[in-house]
Amino acid sequence: TLEASATEGFAESKKCGGTGSSFQFVGTFIESPSEGQDFELKVITSKLLGAVYAGDAKGETVGGALYPMATKEHSLEHMREHAHLRPRTGVHAAAMRVRHAMAYATHKFFHDHGFLYIHTPIVTCADCEGAGEQFAVTTMLGTDPHKTGVELTKYKEPEPVEVKELSKKEQKRLAKKAAKGKPKQESIKPEEVKVPGAVDYSTDFFAKRANLTVSGQLNVETHACALSDVYTFGPTFRAENSHTTRHLCEFWMIEPEIAFADLEMDINLAEDYLKYCVEYALEVCADDLEFFEKSKHGEEGLRDRLRNVLENPFKRLTYTEAIDILAKAQKEGAGFETEPVWGIDLPSEHERYLCEKIFKKPVVLTNYPKEIKAFYMKLDDDGKTVSAADILVPKIGEIIGGSQREHRKDILVERCIEMGLDPKYVWWYIDLRKYGTVPHAGFGLGFERLILFITGLDNIRDVIPFPRWPGNAEF
Repeated sequence: TLEASATEGFAESKKCGGTGSSFQFVGTFIESPSEGQDFELKVITSKLLGAVYAGDAKGETVGGALYPMATKEHSLEHMREHAHLRPRTGVHAAAMRVRHAMAYATHKFFHDHGFLYIHTPIVTCADCEGAGEQFAVTTMLGTDPHKTGVELTKYKEPEPVEVKELSKKEQKRLAKKAAKGKPKQESIKPEEVKVPGAVDYSTDFFAKRANLTVSGQLNVETHACALSDVYTFGPTFRAENSHTTRHLCEFWMIEPEIAFADLEMDINLAEDYLKYCVEYALEVCADDLEFFEKSKHGEEGLRDRLRNVLENPFKRLTYTEAIDILAKAQKEGAGFETEPVWGIDLPSEHERYLCEKIFKKPVVLTNYPKEIKAFYMKLDDDGKTVSAADILVPKIGEIIGGSQREHRKDILVERCIEMGLDPKYVWWYIDLRKYGTVPHAGFGLGFERLILFITGLDNIRDVIPFPRWPGNAEF
């Protein structure tokens, strides 16, 4: 409390501009006569540190009339439009505290389990998922965004080469020379394809097309094959033109890789990790979780949902078994938009139905059709499915996706070809099988989806400091 007669600096502090201003107070803690608080600070000296200049549009007048984060309740959309100021709101501040706690819990869990933290590259020439939805990295456009007449270097039509007919004597000489020499081995690396009119990236910074990474998995596997258990935790990027509440263009991924492991060991680790994060949140973030339960932006019964994760083993079943359950539910009137038939990539409505309506707890689906999963997943003995596993949780759907990796070189090459990927583009990944391999497995968890799951918030744009989505890269 500040009093005009008893507080030094009262007059100056009163001209602060309201909400958003900052002070330095010196005083005494006393028992509070007011309801709702036990103590209050009786201020002896007050010093205004930062006033709010929102009294006019130019920001020259002290006042709060135009302050975007006034004390009234704002929509989450309004907060996103003022992302540089939304840390001052209760919802975002609580989300960031939970985010910090989950990052710390992640590093602690893997450190305590003997994993090494490996920093994988952000700029890469590999596409882990094979989706092609990558952001290109180039210096060919220059640094001036207003420069006109920018021209990209392109491949030109090759000059016609005059072919001289060789004499029979010369042909015999060359044939004899070739027979004595060693046969030319085919290169394992991709050859430069010069398509006339296409961009010539040989003049670019990296001398080839480079992109922002979509995953650190392939890179971290190189260290798992030498250092045993490892993980990477860093930003990833996908140029997916999606505006749903579950997608971002820039997000963080946690990707552990376990040496000498099969699919079951991979699932066990994923379940242990997810439960560890939930337990850590319930213990360390209790105040913030209570806040989210009471907030209109949060979720009623949030902590009960989280405790359900801890108290029950995850239900495990195959993809085929899940399809049978969903098909039966559809016949009984479930009303799915997408017909549940074998071979489809399960949409969120199917995933959530399984864990929210059928089993009422997290579900692990295994052994997916090989056509809908990545080339690096181990082919099952039936030749139709791969040793993949997705963990589905209530409210979110898929939160973790993993697999045992294909460590057999010949089958890995075949899978690349089946999925339309030239093995030469992942030559170094295939080398891990060529130069002594080890069975290994791993998974990926989208960090922002974890924060959604823990906080009960509905939109993934509200659990990252500065969200990026199509048409938005402000701040």
